[in-house]
Amino acid sequence: MFDQTQLPTNPFWNFSLDVYGQQGVAPACIVLQDKYDLDVNLLLFCCWAGFCEKELKTLELSNLIFGIEKWRDHVIQPLRDVRVWMKTETINGFRHTDDLRQKVKDAELWAEALQQNFMHLQLTLRPSEKPCSEIAAKNMILYLNLCEIEAIGTVDCADLAAIVRGGFPDLPPLEAVWLFQ
Repeated sequence: MFDQTQLPTNPFWNFSLDVYGQQGVAPACIVLQDKYDLDVNLLLFCCWAGFCEKELKTLELSNLIFGIEKWRDHVIQPLRDVRVWMKTETINGFRHTDDLRQKVKDAELWAEALQQNFMHLQLTLRPSEKPCSEIAAKNMILYLNLCEIEAIGTVDCADLAAIVRGGFPDLPPLEAVWLFQ
């Protein structure tokens, strides 16, 4: 196990850890990641920007997407693939050790933190006195549009709403879903 205090910290990373730990957020992120190949860090950044009362412009979000694409494809995704593979596979009847899988998981978390640090440095935002869930939802919709995901279903709206509610816990669940209708 590695020492998480060694990870680069910034307000976005702290926000992400808090939001991801909220009930329903992690499964919602994973569903959207698996179904649409969305980047969880970008979904969280869209929410973070709303928390900072920042409506992202197309160029800003496009630059973030482009800036992290190689890191995501060549570092994070391969680590995730290895971790998931090790969870289910055996070789000649020998099960992989949990210790090695944990080290891969730790490396994946470290890579995610570095990606978020890059994102924070590229577009530094600060929490607002008036965090805005509507802006968070608009930012997520912009991200979906940039990924050419045009039609989302009711389940997808509920997953997006779960992420927004993680960042805005006082937002009623139904109101959160309406943000994506």
